Amino acid sequence: MLQNIRDKVTGWVAGVIIAVIGIVFVFWGVDFQSAAGGYAAKVNGTEIPLQTVRNAWQQRQTELQQILRDELPADLVRAQQQMVLERFIQETLLTQRAREQGYRVSDDVLAQRVMQIPQFQVDGQFSQDRYIALLRSNGLSEAAFEADLQSGLMMEQLQQGVAESAFATAGELRRRYQLEQQQRELNYVLLSTSAELANVAVTDEQIEQFYQDHSSDYLSQESVDLEYLELTRAQAESNIAVTDEGLRDYFERVKDRFQTEERRQGRHILITTENMDDAAAEKKAQELTEQARGGADFAQLATEHSQDPGSAAQGGDLGWAQRGMFVGPFEEALFSMSAGEIRGPVKTQFGYHVLKLENVESGHAPDFEQARAQVEAEYRAEQAQTIFYDRSQTMADRAFNALTELAPVAEELGLELKTLPGFTRQGGGEFGAEREVIAAAFSPDVLERRQNSPLVAVGEDKAVVLRVTDHRPAAPLPLAEVREQIATRMRLDAARQAAEARGQQIIARLQAGETWEALQADGIESVGTRLVTRQDGIAPPAVLREAFGVDQSSLSNGKVHVAGVNTDDGNFAVLAVSAVINGDPAQEDPQQLQARKRRAEVEAGGGEFNAYVAEAQRTAKVVRNATVFE
Repeated sequence: MLQNIRDKVTGWVAGVIIAVIGIVFVFWGVDFQSAAGGYAAKVNGTEIPLQTVRNAWQQRQTELQQILRDELPADLVRAQQQMVLERFIQETLLTQRAREQGYRVSDDVLAQRVMQIPQFQVDGQFSQDRYIALLRSNGLSEAAFEADLQSGLMMEQLQQGVAESAFATAGELRRRYQLEQQQRELNYVLLSTSAELANVAVTDEQIEQFYQDHSSDYLSQESVDLEYLELTRAQAESNIAVTDEGLRDYFERVKDRFQTEERRQGRHILITTENMDDAAAEKKAQELTEQARGGADFAQLATEHSQDPGSAAQGGDLGWAQRGMFVGPFEEALFSMSAGEIRGPVKTQFGYHVLKLENVESGHAPDFEQARAQVEAEYRAEQAQTIFYDRSQTMADRAFNALTELAPVAEELGLELKTLPGFTRQGGGEFGAEREVIAAAFSPDVLERRQNSPLVAVGEDKAVVLRVTDHRPAAPLPLAEVREQIATRMRLDAARQAAEARGQQIIARLQAGETWEALQADGIESVGTRLVTRQDGIAPPAVLREAFGVDQSSLSNGKVHVAGVNTDDGNFAVLAVSAVINGDPAQEDPQQLQARKRRAEVEAGGGEFNAYVAEAQRTAKVVRNATVFE
C-alpha cells in the first residue's frame, strides 16, 4: 500500500533501525490483522483478535508494576483488564461507525500522515527503509499498520464531526460567567500539624506493633541479576570499508538530492478588491507599475500602498523562494522575469500584483568531487544502519535459538557477555529507566521461564538481548532499617489527628453561634473575612474547593456554612462561608467572551462525543470472550 510513498521516496537512511516506534503503536494498537488464535470480542460481527488484546494487557501490566512496585491487587487487575478490552471494543465500534457515515481517508492523506511520524524520519525527512525496518522489527506488516492508521484517522474525522457541531447559547454563557467569576465571602484558620508534634511521643511497643500491622508497606525492591549482549551503532560504523568506487556508485544513485534549485528574491505590491471593484483595483495597480518603472522607490511604494499584511511593512519583500511556493500566475511571472525587471498588473485570486525581481540564484548540480565529503558522510551513515540492522537481527535469531543461554551466542558472534546485578522495576545501571528493558526483564518468559529476551532497543544507537540469572522478590525490610521511618510516620499521623480534633472543637463552637472574635481569646487567630474567587492564590486549594463546593441555597437568609478540611500539605483548616456574589456578565470584554464561547463549545463537543460513543455501545451487538485473560 501507499505506493506513492514507495515510488517517490528514496535515499539513504541515517537512523537506527532497531528502535521503538513508541506512541504511534501504543495509540493505534498492534497489528489487528495478523493476530490469530480466537477472538477477544466480537463487535457487530467483527472479531478482535485474542492475542492482540493479551499483548496489550501484558504491556499495561508491566506499566502498573513499575508504578506500584508490588504485586498488583486482584481488583485492580480485573478493572484494568476490563479497561483494555473495552478500549479495543470502542475503537472497533467507532471505526465501523466512521465507515457507515461515509468518512474516508485517501491514500494521499494517509501517505502524508505516515511521512509526518517522527519515528519514520531521518534528519527530518521520511525514510522508506526506516519505515519498513521499524515495522518489521516490531512484528508488524506495512498493510496492517496502514490499515490501523487509516482506521484511526477515520475515527478522528468522526470525533471532529460530532464535537464540532456543539454550540453554547447566550444564556449558558451568562450563567458560566456568573459561576466562573463568582466570589465567596470566606474566613478560615489553619491548624498546623507541626505545632502538635511536640506533644506526640511513640513507644517501642507501638512501633513494633505498627511494623507487624504494616510490614507490607516497608518492602525491599524486587530485583534481578541480568546477563546481556549489546550491539551499538558505533560498532557498526567501525566495520565500514569506504572505497572510491563505492562512493561513486552511491553518488550516481542519489545525486539528484545534492542538486539545488533556482531561487528568486522578489518584491510585490498587492491591491485587493475588498474595498473597490475589479476595474478600479486593476487601474491602481497599473498606476503603481508605471510609477515603479518611472524610477519611484519600489519598497516605499509597497510600504504605502500594498494590502498584503505579510510583506507591506518590509517594503513588499518576499524573501528567497523556489518554484512551487506561489500561486500559478504570480509564480509564472516571477520566474520569467530578469533581475531588476518590474511587471504588472498580474492578477491572482488575491487581487492585482506589481512585481519586481531583485535577485536570481541559479540552481547547482555539484559533481562527485564537489559533493564527496557529504556523500561519504551519508554513505557511512547508511552502511552503518544496514550493518547494525543485519547484526542485530542475527543476534536476535541466535538468542532465540539458544533459548536460555547467552554465552554460546556471545562466543559465536564475538561479543562481550555483560552482567548487571540488582536491576529493579525502576531500572538501574547503564540502562537507567529504559522502559523496554524493564518490560523485557520482568516479562513472564524472561523472569519466570528464564528464557532469552527478544531484541530490545535502548535509545537510538543500541540493541540488546538479555536473560535473568537470579531473581529476588520484594520482601519485608528488617525493623531496624525502618524504625525511624515508622516513628516519623506515627508521630505525623498522631499530630494530624490532634490538629483535626482541635479543629472539630472550633467547628462545634462556631456552629453553636460563637464568633471569630470570641475565639481569639483562646488564641485562635483566623485570617479575616474577605471575598475570594476560584483562582485565589492565597487560600489553600483544599479550602477553596470546600468553599466553592457549598450549595449556594444553604447560605440564604444570613446562614453561614462552617466546615473542616484536611489541606494538601497535611494541616487542618476550619472555614466559614458567609455570602456569595455572582459575576456580572455585562462587565466581560467581547474578546474574552468569544474565547470563552469557544472553550464552552469544545467542552460541550467532548461531552456530546462521549454521549455518542455511549449510545453506539448501547445499540451495538458485542460478544465478549469470558476467557480472554486466562
